[in-house]
Amino acid sequence: MKSILLVGALVFFSGSSFSQTWAELNRQVLELNKRGEFNEAISVAEKAVEAAKNEFGLNNNSYASSLNNLAYLYENMAQYEKARPLYILATEIRKKILGENHPSYALSLNNLASLYVNMGQYQNAETLFLQSLEITKKISGDNNLDYAVSLSNLGNLYSTTGEYNKAEPLNLQVLKIIKNVSGDINLDYATSLNNLGNLYLARGQYEKAEPAYLQLLEILQKVLGKNQPEVAIGLNNLAYLYASLGQYEKAESFYLQALEIMRKVVGENHTGYASSLGGLAILYKSAGLYEKAESLFFKAGEIFKKTVGENHLEYALNLNNSAKLYAIMNQYEKAEPLFLKTREIFKKAVGEKHPAYVESLNNLGYVYDNMFQYEKAKPLYLQAIEAAKRISGKTHPSYISSLNNLALLYQRSEDFEKAEPLFTESRTIQIKNMLAVFNNLSENEKSNYLAYNVDLNNTQNSLLYVYYKANNDILRENYNLQLLLKSLTLSSTKYVVESVRTNNDTLVQNIFDRWQNKKSILSKQYSLPIATRREDLSKIEYETEMLEKELTRKSSAFKNQQQSLQLKINEVQKNLQQNEVAIEFVRFNLFNKKWTDSTLYAAYVLTKNNSAPIFIPLCEEKQLQKLFDSAGTTASAMVSQFYRGLELKKKNTTGALGTELYKLIWQPLEPYLKNVKKISYSPAGKLYSIAFHALPVDSTTVLMDKFQLQQYTSTRQVVLREQEKQNSKPQYITLFGDASFTLDSLQLVKQKIYNPDKNNISTSIYTPKKRSDENNTWSSLPGTAQEVKTIQQVFEQNKITTKSFTQITASEENLKALSGNSPQILHIATHGFFLPESDKKKKTDNFNNENTYTLADDPLLRSGLVLAGGNYAWSGKPPIDGIEDGIATAYEISQLNLSNTEIVVLSACETALGDVKGSEGVFGLQRAFKMAGVKKMIVSLWQVPDKETAELMTSFYSYWMKDKTINDAFTQAQADMRKKYSPFYWAAFVLVE
Repeated sequence: MKSILLVGALVFFSGSSFSQTWAELNRQVLELNKRGEFNEAISVAEKAVEAAKNEFGLNNNSYASSLNNLAYLYENMAQYEKARPLYILATEIRKKILGENHPSYALSLNNLASLYVNMGQYQNAETLFLQSLEITKKISGDNNLDYAVSLSNLGNLYSTTGEYNKAEPLNLQVLKIIKNVSGDINLDYATSLNNLGNLYLARGQYEKAEPAYLQLLEILQKVLGKNQPEVAIGLNNLAYLYASLGQYEKAESFYLQALEIMRKVVGENHTGYASSLGGLAILYKSAGLYEKAESLFFKAGEIFKKTVGENHLEYALNLNNSAKLYAIMNQYEKAEPLFLKTREIFKKAVGEKHPAYVESLNNLGYVYDNMFQYEKAKPLYLQAIEAAKRISGKTHPSYISSLNNLALLYQRSEDFEKAEPLFTESRTIQIKNMLAVFNNLSENEKSNYLAYNVDLNNTQNSLLYVYYKANNDILRENYNLQLLLKSLTLSSTKYVVESVRTNNDTLVQNIFDRWQNKKSILSKQYSLPIATRREDLSKIEYETEMLEKELTRKSSAFKNQQQSLQLKINEVQKNLQQNEVAIEFVRFNLFNKKWTDSTLYAAYVLTKNNSAPIFIPLCEEKQLQKLFDSAGTTASAMVSQFYRGLELKKKNTTGALGTELYKLIWQPLEPYLKNVKKISYSPAGKLYSIAFHALPVDSTTVLMDKFQLQQYTSTRQVVLREQEKQNSKPQYITLFGDASFTLDSLQLVKQKIYNPDKNNISTSIYTPKKRSDENNTWSSLPGTAQEVKTIQQVFEQNKITTKSFTQITASEENLKALSGNSPQILHIATHGFFLPESDKKKKTDNFNNENTYTLADDPLLRSGLVLAGGNYAWSGKPPIDGIEDGIATAYEISQLNLSNTEIVVLSACETALGDVKGSEGVFGLQRAFKMAGVKKMIVSLWQVPDKETAELMTSFYSYWMKDKTINDAFTQAQADMRKKYSPFYWAAFVLVE
């Protein structure tokens, strides 16, 4: 973080009464300082002092001003002992010739106090700031800019000393005064916003820092224009904030803008340019781009060394960050001497009560810890914890970091009883901070923030893995953590959207409508080749994100949302049946003495009456991956290897790899599942791609023979699941099937007449002609015609309302027209697709010649449904303006309102697949329909033949109409199919809540 204006500024007087020589020297000092040529500026300032003494004498305000300027330059170079006597002398002269009730005397007190802040003499600084404030109030009152400046200086002191509760009201008062006196579009107001943003950032209150920084940047650009050093500093601060939230791409953009401004305005040998380099280096360090980071740290260090010297705070901060880079790279022999050096510089420059010094203790402890020198590390961690608590408070990231480091040290030493309470305290604080931040982030920012804070989950699960004697409180709280983290972004965003849709506030509705419109525009743009997209796309993305965040802040669902997200283990147990267990699968990186490259899977098994869940380690991810690689690349090969092949006659022959898969992920759970009939489970990582119900137990038994299995996005859903009435029946179904995938341009235009909503915004997909043969077009699905017809007949025989869309009417327009008025049941029998992410080099080198789906970063753009006319765009033809293209991506589906729909049946290929991201689950059609408000879904893990799919679905609906619940009906339908067919024909489908 950087301040925009310094307390002790250079003073320049002009006028005919002053010596031309003295005036010229002053001008040179100002110019050299602006260019960052500080050593030359000091040399000229020394001459200016002599010129003032000769021209005006020792008892003159001009002489005092020259002393002030020279002292300021010494202070800027961290030559504090040279600066102090000059500030003191200037203060004494002004007191003598002007008296104590004069603005210049108050300014001198401010300058001297500022020096004491930099020297770490905070008590002396506070005394002088208060004295200056009182003089200013006496002279001018308490509603003017001079008083506001003095108040701001005092607030900044309290921020530096970590007395944030004192600092915040002063900063807010400063803003109020400046707004009353000068308005809110000026540099004074901008500077105060910057100070307030810095305060919030220092406290880890990111949700408050961002709006302050954004408003600051807007004001600076209005007042100064875009190419000014102050604007660059504002960009740097905003970039630092986004980097702290894990928003690396956004942070890089701001850092690069700041760097370019500094290069143009002050040149590459200026401290401002070096600061921008250092900020960008920190970002690259956090993003794992170590070579880039090291190069930039070195370059910044050379500039600082040349301009301000090796005893300056800026140089020490850059050196500290370089050392942290080496520590992350496990080059502890390089990190240790640098941390030792920075600690001494910090101690000398800002004192032991400064946050920078506290961080140096934690960093040095970390190095010794990882060098297994625990006796050196432990006291450093303890000092850091106490200092961070005193200076920054218990909610600050520095306190959390020190707690975690000490806890991991105790874990390494196998002193688990000391590690447990530290992990518990850290977890509690981090969850509180996380929920506070979530209220102010967009969905994308939430995902990035969770990825940035992934170690919370890793450390907690690693503790249970290495410490099998963990007490029940730890087990219960870790299960609570899983309840919170699993699909957290999906749940929180979904709650906000649902709340907004039912909000009667016209302002909220207006923002929502604008947001939806922007999302539709983005959907269209993302479907186009990069070269043909709008030039202002980044602006639209930014505006869309800002609208989403404003919606989140204005949504009245905050309190209800927070409560829903913080469901506890006892509530899950209360809703479990006596013969039911909940299984929460987890995936985490292992810490065992050190951070390892092992990614592990484990499960929490929770029964209704146990005092705590049981934590059961399962396997390493590489073991799973080895099995998947061995199973082959086709659906038939994979099913043959895992689930007993394609032929019914092979039902007594377990797949070659099925037994191994069972041993890895289920057999360790069996001892804890005695007398259990029902299992509610939530997968993690690669487990999402496993058909648990078809997993072979032995040569004749699969899991569904032993248990009734129900998959959830999180076992949190056990609390939220709606209890279906046993006599409830389907009431209204809409079906899509037998779509005419191949239409010419005239047919596509004519197709629009079937769209009941003429106002839908077109979101055409354009894909270039150069495509691989197997993806050129989608073949017709004649079996889906019979599927739709048979299901419709079943419903009509039971006098249930139906509506079907087939052939040309099975269109994207008609699907989107259901938004806001969706049916109880939505059945879609068509092609589904999921495309794996393309490698980055391919995106860069071939973006004009590749399928836009494959090249998309967002997995919701790489999965979807193919509807009527889809082959027109899929085969490379250009989009028709105003006409939907027949490719309904998950991104588009997520924007629909299907909240009236109880269940969506995706009778299509691979609709359960997508990218699996952290604790968020599958990013694909599953997520899209959940975002749209659907309660339950039936989705598929692999391609299934039309005939058997139709039979399964017809059986499912028939059982549902016979007073069974949705879950029971689906279970029974699959059980019937199991008697007739091998798993290939029925096990692909999964019911997800």
